[in-house]
Amino acid sequence: MPYFDYNATTPLYPEVKETWLDTVNNNWQNPSSPYQSAARVKNLLEDCRQYLADVFQCKKEHVIFNSGATEGNNAILHHILTHSNESEKVIISAIEHPSVIETAKKLFPNRFELLPVDNNGVVKLEILEKLIKKNKICLVSVMAANNECGAIQPWQDVQSTCQKANIAYHCDASQAIGKIQCDNLFNSDFVTGSAHKFGGPKGVGFLVLGNDSCNFNSLIGGAQEMGHRSGTENLAAIKGMITALKCSLKNFDIKKENLQINLKKFIDAITKKIPGLNIIGNQNNRLPNTVMAIMPNFENIRWVLNLDKLGFQISTGSACATGKNVPSHVLAAIGYSNDEIKRSVRISGGWNNSNEDWSQLANAFEKVSENLKNSPKTTIVIP
Repeated sequence: MPYFDYNATTPLYPEVKETWLDTVNNNWQNPSSPYQSAARVKNLLEDCRQYLADVFQCKKEHVIFNSGATEGNNAILHHILTHSNESEKVIISAIEHPSVIETAKKLFPNRFELLPVDNNGVVKLEILEKLIKKNKICLVSVMAANNECGAIQPWQDVQSTCQKANIAYHCDASQAIGKIQCDNLFNSDFVTGSAHKFGGPKGVGFLVLGNDSCNFNSLIGGAQEMGHRSGTENLAAIKGMITALKCSLKNFDIKKENLQINLKKFIDAITKKIPGLNIIGNQNNRLPNTVMAIMPNFENIRWVLNLDKLGFQISTGSACATGKNVPSHVLAAIGYSNDEIKRSVRISGGWNNSNEDWSQLANAFEKVSENLKNSPKTTIVIP
């Protein structure tokens, strides 16, 4: 069954399943225990940490394992809250994940500014520079790539701007890892990621701290993870994440090129089959697996449900917002109306999708378009 919702979550690489089962069976001990078998587990855990440090080109002690980007994003904002004063503000891009925006609203109700984006969904650097000159800023949070429209953000420029102004920079890299080059990304002060976005298990991820890491406050105190994050480490999930990262980086350029070629063919096909369809964003500055479109008619949930009946899974946008009956804050920030947002769908492919899968998806869209035109209008209610 063709799956095109990779930005929500990804299937496991087969190698990840093997790694997870092997670790659960043979290295299940608590890495903090004092006996020899636990010491072996501790060594394996540190090997994983070293691998991430090598890939991310950072210090080993700056890699913190956690449950994923949502936890990491929350922990960073709580840390900033305790290490800033009331005269300092945080700048959050208007298209950040809800785990950043909603947390910032609660922790910094009168101390945060939303950084606007252009009509391609890319943050406006000139506005960032003006905000920095105008205010005392303690943190800037701009993701590497957006989970809904796929727009790649100018994180290198944001990183440079923050460094020059001596301001902490946080980058949520969840959607970027395994899809685009992330060279020098981990020179940022805080970087977060989730394994299930690149073929690993759910419920495991990482937080990479910058050079000033010794004072980082965990959400919950404890001795694990060098005092930065409490709780017994889940070695099976962590090793699964490392295996997934290795798989995603293997033949990276070839997989990326194939995704780009297939996506372009799909866009060319679907725009011909469905006149009036509007593709969001600039193809040259978008994730190679992602396209978001405003359909010419009919609510997005009707497209999703009818495509599902034909065996194709797509989404209406962020999985975190689906079913909540609220308009996409990402598309609203770009400038789309509520009516247009209600007609938006997201297609995000991955390594398992063949050229034939993409071709069949385009045909399925055409079939659903005809079916919807010929069917009576019904109201869709999401419980």
